[in-house]
This record gives sequence, C-alpha cells and structure tokens, in this order.
Amino acid sequence: MRCQSLGKALQFAAMEQIGPADFLEPERLVESSRPVPRANVTWWMAGGFLLVMLLSTLIGNQSVASRAVVSFVWGVAILGLMGAMSALSLYSVKRYRADQRRVEQVGELVQLRRWADAALAVNQYLSRPARNHAFRVQALVYLSYVLARLHRFEESIKVQNQLIDEGILDEPSTATLKISRAMSMLREDHLFDADRAISELRRSVASGSAGVALVEIYRDVKTGHPQEAIELFEQKRDVLRDQLGHRMADAYALVARAYDLQNREAEARAMFRSATLLAPAAELFRRYPEVDKLKGKYEPAAAPPEAA
Repeated sequence: MRCQSLGKALQFAAMEQIGPADFLEPERLVESSRPVPRANVTWWMAGGFLLVMLLSTLIGNQSVASRAVVSFVWGVAILGLMGAMSALSLYSVKRYRADQRRVEQVGELVQLRRWADAALAVNQYLSRPARNHAFRVQALVYLSYVLARLHRFEESIKVQNQLIDEGILDEPSTATLKISRAMSMLREDHLFDADRAISELRRSVASGSAGVALVEIYRDVKTGHPQEAIELFEQKRDVLRDQLGHRMADAYALVARAYDLQNREAEARAMFRSATLLAPAAELFRRYPEVDKLKGKYEPAAAPPEAA
C-alpha cells in the first residue's frame, strides 16, 4: 500500500512538471466531451409497429386462417415492443447511473484532495462524449479545480470562462466558480481582470461571503495594501471562521503576511501560528507565493503527536 501511494505521488509530481502535452488539455476535453446525437430508438419502434399494422391490413380478415395469423402477429409485435421498451429503459437508467457515479467519484476525489486520482479520472471521463449535459458541466467544473491545483491557472481560467459565458450553472454555482476564477487571476497577476471580477462578485449572490472576502484579502496583500487586508480580516473574521472551516488557515496566513509587510512581527507570528494549526505550512506556501516569504522567519505550530 505504501509503495502504491509513493507511485501515485511520483506520478502526480511528474504531471505537475512535464505531463503529456494532451493530458488535461482544456480545448481537447471541452470538445471531446460534448454529447453527440444518438439514434432515437423510439422512432424505430414506432416504425416497426406501423409496419405490423400495414402487414395486418394487407393480410386482412378474409378467412379464419388469416385472422389467426393477424392475431399471432399482433401478439408477437406487442410483446416484442413491450420487451424492447423495458430493455431500453433499463439500459438507459443503467448508463445514466454509471455516468452519475463516475462524476460523483471525481467530486469525492477532489474533496478528499486526492489530486492525482482526480486528474486521471476527470481526464478519462471528459475524453469521450458525455451522455448527459449536466454531468459534463459538473466534470468541467472539477477540471478547473484540478488545473488550478496543478498551477495551470491560465487553462483553469479558460474552462471557467467558458462555463460562465454559457450560463449553464445556477447562480450560486456560478458565483462559486467566479470566486475560484478570481483567485486564479490573482495567481497569474491579471490584476485588472481580477479587480473587475471582484467588483462583479460584490454585485452577485456571493456578496458578503467568506470566499469573496478571502479573494479581497489576497488582492490587498498581493498589491501591497496590508492595512486594507488587516481591516477587512477584522471586519469579516466571524464570517470567515463560520464559512471557511479549516480553510480559515488561508486567511490567517495572508494576514500574517500583511502584518509582516508592516514589520509587526508579534502579530504576524501569532497569525502564522494560527494558520499552521489548521493547515500544514508547506501547503500554505504552495497556495500563496506571498506567504512563502514567511518561510524560515516564523515558526509554524508544532504538529500534534501521533496516536500510539
């Protein structure tokens, strides 16, 4: 088991650095996953039923034998039609549930932060036409999260822009996607676009949410406005704590950097310790290059002892 975990870790590291050119390639996956028109079997069944009616009419009721043939043909046709409809329904439900389960599994892998497995699963799912448009859209959302995790922010933004422009998602889901897009824009130093995206979020259903507050704090730290970041953090502290859960570590880490920019080392040390109580320091350094500047300057909180 340990060898398998190591193998996946090495595989993931390779994907981050030099992965295959077409692996998780957004344009390819967006096109290859488009549902294709499928033959409508119902029309074929209707045509067969009409053919049986035509044959019955041609045979007619001229004799007892012909009436017996017509009755037999009708009986076989009805039984065949019922059997075909039942088989088709079972097949469609089975395929629908299989697709649903595959997309749910990708979502579970993303939630569990098993990024290597999530990347492989979403690439496999989107590499062939989806049977259901809604499942494809959800898989594309997960693709944008995986790309961001791989630091392929430009590609993540492309996928998010397409989903937002198509207007497929409901309003809360669109707002969540816009928050993720704004974070990616900041990571890629698209500061003007990020500021415009934040302004849009303030006018959306996400206005006042912890996600928008976190993006604003990050923007202020990134653009050299530490005091604004600290003031916003203090103003939204309760909202951040209630909505972010363990991701409150991100807010603590960014504010630690804000205090550090002001040379307020005592406050920066306290905030950095609070952040590393909730998340490993290495993970915070990976998420935010600005926080990486605190490495070696402040001690992270000690990890709890392992259970015997």
